[in-house]
Amino acid sequence: MEQKIHQGKNVKRFREMLNIKQEALAYDLGEEWNQKKISLLEQKDVIEDNLL
Repeated sequence: MEQKIHQGKNVKRFREMLNIKQEALAYDLGEEWNQKKISLLEQKDVIEDNLL
């Protein structure tokens, strides 16, 4: 059985390894990002290619 990779969880793991909060990541990504968008991104099973 093929396991699916939960891309959002991987984003969260990477962020946590860097020891930064969602707000800090949003700030680093630019004006169009905020904490809520980071939270929603981390919940996605599959992240669109244009965001990666």
